Amino acid sequence: MKRLQTMLALIMAVTMTVSGCGPRSVVRPTIIAGTIKPVALIAQAIAGTALQVHVLAGDDGAPLQNAQELASASAVVFQTGTSIDTWSSKMQQGSTRVVSLSASLDKGTPGSPWLSFRDATDMARLMRDTLDALYPELKDEFDSRYAVFMDECSQADGRLKRLVWSAGTRTILAEDTTWSGAAADFGLRILVQPGLKGLDLSGAEAAASIADWGSAGNTRVVVVNVAAGGAVGVIRHENGIVACNLDVLGVTAESDFVHWLEGDLTLLGSAIGK
Repeated sequence: MKRLQTMLALIMAVTMTVSGCGPRSVVRPTIIAGTIKPVALIAQAIAGTALQVHVLAGDDGAPLQNAQELASASAVVFQTGTSIDTWSSKMQQGSTRVVSLSASLDKGTPGSPWLSFRDATDMARLMRDTLDALYPELKDEFDSRYAVFMDECSQADGRLKRLVWSAGTRTILAEDTTWSGAAADFGLRILVQPGLKGLDLSGAEAAASIADWGSAGNTRVVVVNVAAGGAVGVIRHENGIVACNLDVLGVTAESDFVHWLEGDLTLLGSAIGK
């Protein structure tokens, strides 16, 4: 009798499994997303090849036409939580988890700074913790890649600080607060002047405006966020203005966040150099 009961229990278990009545395992997407390219590059540095990373915005920072579809297919969407990707908060996320990285920076107001190596490591830490919780079987891999990312950021930050140490000016002008985190890390003062946006820096009118705006810091160094397709670099105009064109959206980045950000901030060091 006992043998018969065991056989019946086994048959019922097999039947339930075949018919779909048995316990089902939850299949998690192996796709994650970043709202803009720099965020996606940090996520890729932590995730490695274990997960597929999508970018939800184009080179101009605006959402792709299929951004909603990409977000819905992702296990988690990482956003800066600042004005640069406010569009993401209006998307219908469904069951997708959305993580605002500004929470890790303690600067959760629109337009707040977010682009420096210190900010990048803070965001990477939150990404690592999130992925560890979502994919515990890959925790060791994420932790290892996070440690490598931290070391790369630290080394790049050290090189930049040595470059900036001998700067000819300690003050720069900028159209917004995007680079103020990096400026603070290097002991620089940033004067935000929204009137810089779209201003032709090559003429006499611009020279007068820059002289006025920069008088508090005795500077004519201007940081400009170039639009998609624009060229990065340092331009020294005949009117005395030094324009440092930086790639705020990572358009020029290939696959390495640290290399890209160090390249941009090296331009800043060159612009304020002696």
